[in-house]
Amino acid sequence: MSAQSKKNIKWVEGLRGITSALVISTHLARALDFPLFWPADVKDGTPRWLQVPYLRIPWQGRLGVPIFAFLTGFVCAAKPLKLAYQQGNHSASLKTVARSAFRRPPRLMLPAVIATLISFVLSILGAYTASNRCDSFWVRFDAPDPVPLGENFRRLFRALLDTWTTTENVYDRHQWAMRPLLIGAFQVYIVLAATIGMRFRYRILVHVLLVAYWLLNTGPLTETFGANLALGTLLAELSQHRPTQNFIAKYQRILSYVIVPILLLIGGYVGSYPHEHEDWAPWSLRLHKFLVDPAGDGSRGSFIVPKGSNAGRRASAFMIQCVAVSIFLSPSLQNLLSHRLLLWLGHHSFAVYLTHGTILRTLGMWIVYGISGQPWEDPGKNEDGSPKEPNWLHPKSRGHKMASIVIFTTATYIAAWAWMKWVDTACARATQWLEKKVFDDDEGTEGGKAGLAEKGYANGGASREHAQPLLNGGEARVPPP
Repeated sequence: MSAQSKKNIKWVEGLRGITSALVISTHLARALDFPLFWPADVKDGTPRWLQVPYLRIPWQGRLGVPIFAFLTGFVCAAKPLKLAYQQGNHSASLKTVARSAFRRPPRLMLPAVIATLISFVLSILGAYTASNRCDSFWVRFDAPDPVPLGENFRRLFRALLDTWTTTENVYDRHQWAMRPLLIGAFQVYIVLAATIGMRFRYRILVHVLLVAYWLLNTGPLTETFGANLALGTLLAELSQHRPTQNFIAKYQRILSYVIVPILLLIGGYVGSYPHEHEDWAPWSLRLHKFLVDPAGDGSRGSFIVPKGSNAGRRASAFMIQCVAVSIFLSPSLQNLLSHRLLLWLGHHSFAVYLTHGTILRTLGMWIVYGISGQPWEDPGKNEDGSPKEPNWLHPKSRGHKMASIVIFTTATYIAAWAWMKWVDTACARATQWLEKKVFDDDEGTEGGKAGLAEKGYANGGASREHAQPLLNGGEARVPPP
């Protein structure tokens, strides 16, 4: 493996590590301090430091999933393109695509099922009582409601199915992105299979057109998944293109110290667009007018936020695209993302994604609100039969919130370490066993023999040219003397 390839793999892992930290920080903000998503606590009020542009980015959300989408596009394309570029072996590249496509579903589904089962058991044991009764509406929405045991089992079956059909999983709502990421990976595989034999300029044209298509498409989440997946594939292509890499090396100083900072500054400011209440601060109102309503009458949008699209997700996707291009252009950023701490965080990022929500809704909320969910009174119903607004539990103190943040974060990464050591390893072995079982091995091993036998050849261990086809009765056809 070339030095460039090793470096690319490292920065990808480091970016994953930052993403896992962003996921934790934004969900802590949602659970414990939701106004951080706004530009100020009240209209025309003085914003807190964590609400101002740039500083608000880690807490306001909408970043983790688009980064994972970009990385999916990059990683799924990297190895097949490396084979096609460096070895000129298109056949091996297509086989790599086939095996990667086979591995992707079990490597996503098996861990997701296990995470759902753990949350299901905790639901039966009543571990979400505090979350169901706390004053954080986001935590209440995120926690499964208590139901009878029989209904819990039926709900489990629906959740396991709906995760991969409607993206709804009441036991772990953070799995909503699993299905789009799986579909996105196959989008990359299809593009690779269709373009691997094309000349470079036409492959690049296809990738650019796909990015443009998804950005012009105002359907739900097209900017989050489609555009970032296509951008990841495009940059994976360019990372293997020697003239492009030579250009970056030649103009490294101006790219790293002029172009990249400009991209990050613009992308960070646009990406600071608030979740809601954009009219509560002058800077966010100006940004809203520039991005969402440049004409002032709602008649049209902008290039970044076309009319009819989700402004918040478009702004965050634009920022991620600026960051992705900046990393690609700057070897300094790639080296920074290759730090051993970020690599460790990146290695455990998928485990963090699967475990943090359950830990937050249990241990994290127990520290803030108490384990028992008491004191609690049934609110009853109004005269018209509608339920009364309950008297929700309030946090014990600010100190309990701070303790919850520290203990929850520590527990999440310990759980992620244990998950990677035992659960993910078991899932990887199961996937590897299944892959060896179903794929035909061309190297003449037992898998290859079985594959030849299925095709009707008697001596499966022989080469295809000398293998003898079987007659209907099962005897090998022997040529006449």
